[in-house]
Formats: sequence, C-alpha cells, structure tokens
Amino acid sequence: MTVSEMFSFIRTKLDFLYDPLMGILEIFFILILSAICINFGRFIINKVFDKQMEFKYKLDEKRLATVRSMTKSVYRYAIYILAGVAILTKLTGVFNLGSVMTAAGIGGLAIGFGAQSLIKDVISGFFIIMENQFAVGDLITIDNFSGTVEGMELRVTKLRNFNGDLYIIPNGDIKKITNHVRGDKAVLVDIPVAYSSDLDAALNILEKVCNDVSGKFDTLIDMPTVLGITEMGKESMIVRIVAKAVANEQWAIERYIRKLTKEQFDKAGIKFVDKFKISSDTKEAK
Repeated sequence: MTVSEMFSFIRTKLDFLYDPLMGILEIFFILILSAICINFGRFIINKVFDKQMEFKYKLDEKRLATVRSMTKSVYRYAIYILAGVAILTKLTGVFNLGSVMTAAGIGGLAIGFGAQSLIKDVISGFFIIMENQFAVGDLITIDNFSGTVEGMELRVTKLRNFNGDLYIIPNGDIKKITNHVRGDKAVLVDIPVAYSSDLDAALNILEKVCNDVSGKFDTLIDMPTVLGITEMGKESMIVRIVAKAVANEQWAIERYIRKLTKEQFDKAGIKFVDKFKISSDTKEAK
C-alpha cells in the first residue's frame, strides 16, 4: 500500500469526524470573534464618552460615568446573546440536535419563569438611571450595605465599602436607597469641656478655631459657629460647633476642628474631662 493510498484510507475511515471537527473550529472562531468585538466595542464606547467631556454642553461627570458603565454592559450582553445563538445554531446543525431542541421546548416555559428575575433586574436598572437615583462615584446605602458605587451594569450594581469589600447587588432587589452625597451636609462637632475649666475662655478659643477653619476650607457652605452648651454630662459639658459643607467633605472638616481644638485647649490649659471626677466615680462604683 502506497502512502497516498494509506492517507486516502484513513480519510475515508475518519470522514465521520470531519463535520464535528469543523463545527468545533467554527465555535472556537465565534468565541474569539466575540472577545474581539467586546474589547473593540469597549474601546469605541470609551472614546465616544471621552469626546463628550469636551463638549460645551455636557452631562455631569458622575451621570456620564453611570451611562458609560450601563452602555458597556448592554453592549457586552448583546454580544453574549448573539454569540450564544450562533453557537447553539451551529451545534444543532452539526450534531443533529433538532429533536433535542424540540423536546427542550417543553421546559421553555419553566426557563421563562426563571427569566422573570433577569427582566426585573434590567427594568429596575433602567429606572434607576432614568430617575437619577444614584450615579457612579456616589456614596449610598442599599438596605444594610453602604459603599461607593463602583459600577452599574444592566443587571447588577456594584458597591465598594470602606474596607475594600465589593457588594454585587441585583438591581431588582434594590428597595430602599439612601444617597449620602445629594445636597449639602451638616458639620457637627461636640467638644467636651470639664466643669472645672473656664467656660468663657473655652468658648473664646472655640470661636477662634471656627475663624481659622473658615479660612482654610473652600468646601464650606455655611461657616462654623459655636452653638453653645448642648448637654450637661456627669464628667463634662458638651459644646457643639455646627457648619454646613459640600457632600463628602464634612468629615475632613470635623477632623480638623477636633485637632485644632485639642491643640488650643492644651496651650490654654483647658481640660476636656475632670480626671478627679472620674477617679471618684470609679471608687464609688467599687
């Protein structure tokens, strides 16, 4: 038997594998093409939205980031669906799955009920964007989960908390939302002042602290003021400082007020708490 005859014999015997092998290669090609389309589409979407930032009339940056994230998600799911249909069609043709697909139609109704949650998530996501309930970059609370919106997709919303944990919440499960960055935020600082301290001197120092803070932060809406004594505790009086600041900036201002107050009280010899009072209370408790 010559070599050509041997190859002809092998091809004849393995001819039944030709169609399945070609089908597998075509499916592999569909997967590669889908990955290329997703990456190329993501690149184009980023370019379009980056160009929009240069327009004279542009969307808010957070809202633009939200629409960008949603657009990428919709495009990605569209490619997934098209690729899935193409692969399923190829499998049906190559492996003669027509009868199997017909039988699977019986279970289509059950699958349809399962898809209700998916449809619910998608519709809820669109309403969240249309109503501008929150945007990428906002600090929000959904039920018991708090964090910064890292991404919003067709089906889910992603939150990143202060510890770095990522919460992935289906849009259809979002019932109550607290948005912490819409509108101005109150700055509240309670300063304990010992009963033995000179109250007038302490109030004068706090007034100076408020003046110093007013000139340092341009994120203040209402300048800090000393509200006065708001509580008479066992160990000290509580003097409150109030102000109003841009959302998400109030904590830095509060920290600075506390730091400056500590430094100024130490210089003036003003105590926050009467230590002898604490010691006597501890002894009485014993």
